[in-house]
Amino acid sequence: MHYLKNDCTWLYAVLGLAAFTNATGLFVTILEPDSAHYATIAKAMIQSHDFVNLFAHGNDWLDKPHLPYWLTAISFEIFGFSTWAYKLPAVILVLVGAYYTYAFAKLFYDRSVAVVAAIILLTAQHIIISSSDIRQEAYLTAFIIGAVYHFYQASKLRSHAHLVAGSLLAAAAIMTKGPFVLIPIGGAIAGGLLLSRQWTQAFHVRWIAATLLILLFISPELFCLWQQFDAHPEKSVFGTTGVSGLRFFFWDLQFGRFFNTGPYRGEGDLFQYLHTVLWAFLPWSIPLFAATYDAIRKLVSRQAQTAEYFTLSGGLVTFLLFSLSQSQLPHYLNIAFPFFAIMTSAYIVGLTTPTSVRWAMVWQWLFVGTAFVACVALQLLVRPEQWAGPTALLGIGALLLLYLQKKPWEQWHTRLIATLAIASTFVNLYSNGYIVPALMKYQAGSEMAFYLNKHYPGQPVVQPGTVFSYALEFYLRASVTAVDVPVLQEGRLPQGALIFAPAGVLRPLSDKFQLLHRTASYSVNRPTLTFLNAATRERVLGESWLVRRQDAESGTAPQPLSASPTR
Repeated sequence: MHYLKNDCTWLYAVLGLAAFTNATGLFVTILEPDSAHYATIAKAMIQSHDFVNLFAHGNDWLDKPHLPYWLTAISFEIFGFSTWAYKLPAVILVLVGAYYTYAFAKLFYDRSVAVVAAIILLTAQHIIISSSDIRQEAYLTAFIIGAVYHFYQASKLRSHAHLVAGSLLAAAAIMTKGPFVLIPIGGAIAGGLLLSRQWTQAFHVRWIAATLLILLFISPELFCLWQQFDAHPEKSVFGTTGVSGLRFFFWDLQFGRFFNTGPYRGEGDLFQYLHTVLWAFLPWSIPLFAATYDAIRKLVSRQAQTAEYFTLSGGLVTFLLFSLSQSQLPHYLNIAFPFFAIMTSAYIVGLTTPTSVRWAMVWQWLFVGTAFVACVALQLLVRPEQWAGPTALLGIGALLLLYLQKKPWEQWHTRLIATLAIASTFVNLYSNGYIVPALMKYQAGSEMAFYLNKHYPGQPVVQPGTVFSYALEFYLRASVTAVDVPVLQEGRLPQGALIFAPAGVLRPLSDKFQLLHRTASYSVNRPTLTFLNAATRERVLGESWLVRRQDAESGTAPQPLSASPTR
């Protein structure tokens, strides 16, 4: 089904708006703990001129492969240390992932389905979140669907160039998250070829060549792991010595988590991702469930299209494996979203019966109405004092949605897709523009770093390693050193040393330190209703202090601040 010019123009405009919405996360303060932690590791690479060894606050760090840190370090080298420079490589790769989603869909469907698939991917809720709270999955979204696209082209066109490109992207995925990522890539390709009965392509010798190419391309990662850990068995990692970086990479990094045998343990829930996808893939989650059921039904009755063999194999294999895993986090599922987006797009565009259309419209208005109420409720809770900006933004969104309902369309699907996508983008523009920045004021580490850069420029800071703030380390334009709490308790610090720590750690030591500044503190990555509600927020806020070691010779006494904590 081809869209006419009017509908195509709107789809491309919505696609551009979706890309812009993901880009707005570039300027939101980096969230602790994970994103800020990863940012400091890349920052340390540039400062130490060491791209082989990974360190976190001075200690050897073995948890994730090198590629995301290398890409971030390149961005830092070009643009300097900033929020947007840290996030830029990941956001670019999210957009690359949308391109590969479009390209892979276009191999099987017409352009309309491919464009809609890219729109669905870029407006899925957790993709937009991941474009701000950067983790490895933002990179993997592009690497995995890109590898599947090139490997399929290699089998279809018998192209060596596509085989090399697919192997390179598969290696990039491995150097981002570990060998476990070969399962969704291999699942999509092998499952698709086998289900479509392309036996000679499924067992072709080219896959041996791809394996050898992947091993070649990941050799820089293997060398770095061997150099930092295997060549130095005396190093203490995970509380023990003799740790092999290569063994961790090939087994514990993902398979150890899956089977709960590695240093990181979890408690898996078989149904965790069923309800995760309900919110993480909004506003497309309900159409996704319908599309999955329809694709499975057609597969069982042998009526499935070739594309559905690949998207079901890639999406469902990943979904089921993560559901069986003992280590489960919402962002893990992002790597399946390109497959989900293609399935959902083909399903929506293919709806023709009056009953299907009626239910689709019910879902459209249910989502739009719920999204509007949620935004108003958030504004009342979080920032009841500021209405001008949010009202203008949401008002523009509401007027645009009303215009879409009055406008004549060449295909009814275009209005549905444009309405859901625009509603999703305006909700997230509102969130990134007003809600998240307001909440980030309570991330003590970054707020204290901004204060220090202004009032104590260039002065190094000490903080306890047990309550270390990676946001402080990243944003502070000076060195940050981790120390043990007993060092603070015994006063074994240089005269005039600046110390940052939670008030609970420093309050018992008030006779040793002079209080310089304090800021409100809360773990923003775990918001509760009490915290979101401005009227009850004070109940759950803590404090973090900036203090200086008391000068024993001058007898300077601790001085309380006259100002209240930064709120």
